[in-house]
Amino acid sequence: MVKLMCIDCGQVEFEAPTFNEMLTVMMPHYFDAHQDIMSGQSQEIQEQWMERLTKAFNQAKESR
Repeated sequence: MVKLMCIDCGQVEFEAPTFNEMLTVMMPHYFDAHQDIMSGQSQEIQEQWMERLTKAFNQAKESR
């Protein structure tokens, strides 16, 4: 299992075995606490967020 703190607020820890499952686990928190990130963002901003998440997930995976 990979453990990852929210990359935007650092207040919530998520745990999942794969990247796709991590996205699923994170969704309720993001819809509740980070609605600004989840809606109305440009494609470029969404891609930048996904790059940050992928990097954080891979670093957490390597450090376990």
